[in-house]
Amino acid sequence: MQDILRQKAQRKLVGGYLFYCPDTLTLDEILLVCAKQILCDGGGDDNCPTCQKIQCGSHPDVCVYPKGDAFSTDDSQGVILDAKKKEIMGEYKIIMIKNLENSSEQSQNKLLKVLESPPKNTIFLISTTNLNKVLSTVKSRLLKVDIPPFDEDALTQIFSDYQSQQDFSLAMDYSNGYIGETKQILLDQDFMTNYNLAKNIVTKLKSSSQIVDYIVPKMTKSQFLGTVGLMQNMYRDIALVKSKNSNLVKNKTLIGVFESISDEFSMKAIVEIIKRINDVNKKQYSNVTLSLLFESLLTSILEVKYLCA
Repeated sequence: MQDILRQKAQRKLVGGYLFYCPDTLTLDEILLVCAKQILCDGGGDDNCPTCQKIQCGSHPDVCVYPKGDAFSTDDSQGVILDAKKKEIMGEYKIIMIKNLENSSEQSQNKLLKVLESPPKNTIFLISTTNLNKVLSTVKSRLLKVDIPPFDEDALTQIFSDYQSQQDFSLAMDYSNGYIGETKQILLDQDFMTNYNLAKNIVTKLKSSSQIVDYIVPKMTKSQFLGTVGLMQNMYRDIALVKSKNSNLVKNKTLIGVFESISDEFSMKAIVEIIKRINDVNKKQYSNVTLSLLFESLLTSILEVKYLCA
């Protein structure tokens, strides 16, 4: 973001920027921040009328696309028309295009016409979660900006209103540094259900007689993938604890628990358990009942745990 401010100060803003990261909500936030920095004389401090208008979508010099679910040829035509209009409040006009990967080749080719020679003082801020779905001719007309994950301090500031939630620390552990994933964890009760199930299996499953306690009748694909994925992360964390690399553990809130049970698993057992989880993930695409597949996984984990002791 500092590069945008420096380019603005030096009057070297380019006509178009392509922002990339795998998280849509992070990209949406980045586009807003960039628009504020370009249009606000205070560098986007969020307290001025300009920033507030951008935030609520009422700034006359900020045009946002697509108008529907995906960027269409009609949107391309709208962009061309908006780009020709004179800016009203400031020196620049901003045209935001979100999730360009959700567009056809035809609509991107039509957009290309205005990107090749953008009108003076018109800045394109375009985002995508998949660079492979953006035409190479479009990418070549834009300055690509890779958005790295946020650090924990930045996410804590963004989600400060949620700090009282019990699962806030979990959200920080599992967000991978992205706003969308953090928000999903904080607001999606299914995550906590899957997390608690995975935690209990990894830390408390000792015998085959307990397996019935962890079976979910009519398990959905989302429950299966969520729980199995969390289990895999936890077993990797136990391996990290055993190898004295606790600083790399993802489940930081469970380090103490993992240390107390790490002697129950040999490194050979953990490696084999993770392998079997990967094998089960492949099988979930076949015509098999997920509850039965999950039960067989738990049985397999117990077998490995004691055979590889």
